[in-house]
Amino acid sequence: MLAPLCDGRFTPGTLTAGTRRSPEGVTVAYKIIESCIGCTACTKKCPTNAITGARNELHIIDPKLCIDCGACGAVCPPEAILDDIGDICRTFPRAQLPLAKIVESNCIGSGCELCINVCPFDALSLQESPNNHDYYGIATVDPRKCTGCRLCEQSCGWSAIYIDPPREMLKRKVYPMEVLTPKKGKGLERARAAQATEA
Repeated sequence: MLAPLCDGRFTPGTLTAGTRRSPEGVTVAYKIIESCIGCTACTKKCPTNAITGARNELHIIDPKLCIDCGACGAVCPPEAILDDIGDICRTFPRAQLPLAKIVESNCIGSGCELCINVCPFDALSLQESPNNHDYYGIATVDPRKCTGCRLCEQSCGWSAIYIDPPREMLKRKVYPMEVLTPKKGKGLERARAAQATEA
């Protein structure tokens, strides 16, 4: 799970996916496929700096650094990232990106601060709350800094923080063919060719 913290702060590279292994003993991690356009959106969102690659070239995810958080897949414009079981990650509009949410009634605030210490982007802080009278306040989220990486969710033992949307929603949905079929252009030609090969 979580590696030891240095001076109470998370540092990139201290978390690994080594505990998650397939039946064959291979480390399970997200993977970038050939449709990657090298836009670097994923490299900016990765909390562990597990993604490398030059601009406009295929990027690579280091399975030793990947923590399977899904932050990269949520921002990938061409949906070129496969999750830990091989499904294509779904890209979200900016307003719907995964974001940490606090359950104020569960947060013990100043008595804990695990989520605040583990966040690599300083997206969490203690603030006073009108609903909770803890002297030092409770955890609050800065939506401009949060990447939805799930490190806070994994570290909280009180179920006081979660990422919305849930991990299952990060998967690309499969819709009936009539919904996906474009009305004109090359997309329509590809859809017809796909239907012909299925029949």
